[in-house]
Amino acid sequence: MGIFAACAHESLRYPSGAPLAVPSGVTNARQVCASVLWSALLATIITGCPDQGVGDPCIPEDEYQAMFSGFTLGESYIESGSLQCKSRICLVNGFQGRVSCPGGQKTPETCQVDGDCSGGDRCLFASAIHADCDPTACGSPDADPNNCNRVDGGNAACGDLPCDADRRLCRCRDDGDCPGEHRCETNPASTEVGRCVLSVCSRGNANDDTTHCYLPGTDTPVAVEVKPQCDAASKRSADDAVYCSCRCGPPDNGPLVQADIDYDYCSCPEGFVCSEVRARLGLGDENLAGKYCVKVGTEPDPTTSCE
Repeated sequence: MGIFAACAHESLRYPSGAPLAVPSGVTNARQVCASVLWSALLATIITGCPDQGVGDPCIPEDEYQAMFSGFTLGESYIESGSLQCKSRICLVNGFQGRVSCPGGQKTPETCQVDGDCSGGDRCLFASAIHADCDPTACGSPDADPNNCNRVDGGNAACGDLPCDADRRLCRCRDDGDCPGEHRCETNPASTEVGRCVLSVCSRGNANDDTTHCYLPGTDTPVAVEVKPQCDAASKRSADDAVYCSCRCGPPDNGPLVQADIDYDYCSCPEGFVCSEVRARLGLGDENLAGKYCVKVGTEPDPTTSCE
């Protein structure tokens, strides 16, 4: 609840539900509102635009996928809608590897049981393939002929494998139905029964393990090779190349479109420069093309190598 919305109510609470602290001498909600609004107005006059959190650390959503091997130096990635950033933009600008795994890892060994692993590693679940499907019986009035369960149990959307009616997911029958190193989970006690799963050898202790990569904030292992981050001297480490940013200007090339004209561009704080990150190429979300606040002295150099 914002300040102005809150003041439409007699009872004021922080978003967490904690009671709003009442200053000394203030005896009712209306006086609280007057005090809060005056403080907010004074802060706006003093500081200008609201803090966008430019430079705050962020972890891109791709890093929550076990099969994601990381970013490469030659790319820029603009994640809009990031809940970790006040500006909702997490910028990856010429970065190698994963933010959440500075040292990277070699390709982990696949396994089925702990005995397949060595060096103190255990066999741990890493990922499962979840393909959505519609279990509606073919021939029903509302059935999609390309996504329905036939009499023989197959579903075209599942590559003729069955569609699980309870989970509405394609169901494998044996390992031959699964791609690559994935295997078909047949243990009825497993929550992933009928899914193509991948398990790899890992320690399963993200807090004390620097030789394996894990999904951020978990002990779930990453299932692919990950290159290490570049060192700090290169200006391409996570501190210098991945952080919250905001769009500060339109792209240099091409005519302005209406979305560029209407956009509410931010002003870069001290220590940042407004620099073009994505040219307008007619690819992806055109509203993301343009300039973003970039740390001074960290613009990507195409000749940089971390090998």
